[in-house]
Amino acid sequence: MSEETKLFVQYQPESADAQQEQSAWMTGADALVINPCGCIPEHFAELPVETALLLGGDPERDAAWLENSHCYWVCAEGLAETARRRDQWPGLNWVPQLTVFKPATSYRFSGPAMGEGFSFYIPDTAAIQGWRVTDADRSLAEAITRATELGFANLWLHSEQAETRGKGLDLEMLDKARGGPLEIWISGGVPERRYLRNLARAGGAAAVVVADVLARDAGVESLRQALIPSVPLQDFPIHIAPREAEVGQV
Repeated sequence: MSEETKLFVQYQPESADAQQEQSAWMTGADALVINPCGCIPEHFAELPVETALLLGGDPERDAAWLENSHCYWVCAEGLAETARRRDQWPGLNWVPQLTVFKPATSYRFSGPAMGEGFSFYIPDTAAIQGWRVTDADRSLAEAITRATELGFANLWLHSEQAETRGKGLDLEMLDKARGGPLEIWISGGVPERRYLRNLARAGGAAAVVVADVLARDAGVESLRQALIPSVPLQDFPIHIAPREAEVGQV
């Protein structure tokens, strides 16, 4: 993957007084994920980031944000509800956020054997099928297909399992989305900078969302550097000129 993954940072104001908070640490982030109830547009205008991702934003309640053209309205209530809100407010940029999970492998007993047959354990088919989303309890592949059919350009996939483990993003789920028309945003499981390098090597995500704690501690520029894909070494042919004939050699 040649394109650099964008860096989105979760942000919560440290104080009610927006003017007093230091904001230089967020310089370089591509967008801030904010709760519109805790950050007013006037405060956001003072920050060094142009784009806001309004998580759980309601155009009726948060009407002050309607004047900001650099907003994405993120809905975590499923594809159908996000589509309904988009139809109600067609002038806004709506992005569905889906919670992705991988069912734990479980087995059920086949029951008593008939005759001289054997009883055995049967694996749960949901676990075998792989990644699923909590929205309508459908597979991730089905959710991506449905999001595409509904005409969304972006889809945010969040893994609570990865967030709980804190040992890296669930990169395997990106295989289900790679190569499609959707721009995939991914989150969950990035307590350290090194996990962003893994994402850069794997590719498949248009953006990654990280906590403001990591951005403050590691530095936004350092995180952006980690997201730059490594350029594979190229083989260059070596041409060796033929040796000139030695003096006196026929």
